[in-house]
Amino acid sequence: MKKIFAFAAVAAAMLFAGNKANAQLGINLGYAPTTFSTTIETGAGDIETDHDMNGFFVGVNYNINLTGDLNVSVGADFRLNTKSDESTTLGITTKTTDKQTLIDIPVLFNYGLSLTNDIRVAAFVGPTFSLALSGETKTTIGSTEGTSDWYDDTDLKKFDIGGTIGLSLSYDGFRLYGGYNLGLMNLSDADNTTAKSSAWFVGLGYAL
Repeated sequence: MKKIFAFAAVAAAMLFAGNKANAQLGINLGYAPTTFSTTIETGAGDIETDHDMNGFFVGVNYNINLTGDLNVSVGADFRLNTKSDESTTLGITTKTTDKQTLIDIPVLFNYGLSLTNDIRVAAFVGPTFSLALSGETKTTIGSTEGTSDWYDDTDLKKFDIGGTIGLSLSYDGFRLYGGYNLGLMNLSDADNTTAKSSAWFVGLGYAL
């Protein structure tokens, strides 16, 4: 899977290099709450659970004109997913903190229409390649701490491919955009278990 991720990154770089005369660099940041949905098949029926995390991202993108109003945007985003829970039972406080970091490479085809000389709307769709850099759960019970690594201590996989769709509104170099990303890969290697991710996102970009 890492080879697929590397191929996507190289292909994106080659696409930009071959069209740099028609490319526009942009920076972006945003919020992307992420849900990990797990289904465990048992003889008595399926057990389904959702794990929701806050997500934040920052990165760059190149919007490359292909023809007319059709473009492709190739980006690289650093994403941080976090979640914290705390509870107290019989005077003992338990705190759990989840943290995951990822690199996302979206390759999004977009088609836009100019409403005025300054305002432009566009729809975009395409794959997003994701590679987890780290993932851990830190649990504190009273004064005792413990840490579990998602990828060393569990059957989770680091690589994912998502299908991404959304809309954007541009004005004077600024771009407000939002959409949905649905993970297409099973992130679990465990038997009879399916784990997939999904995320809504909203971002603000600026064309340099």
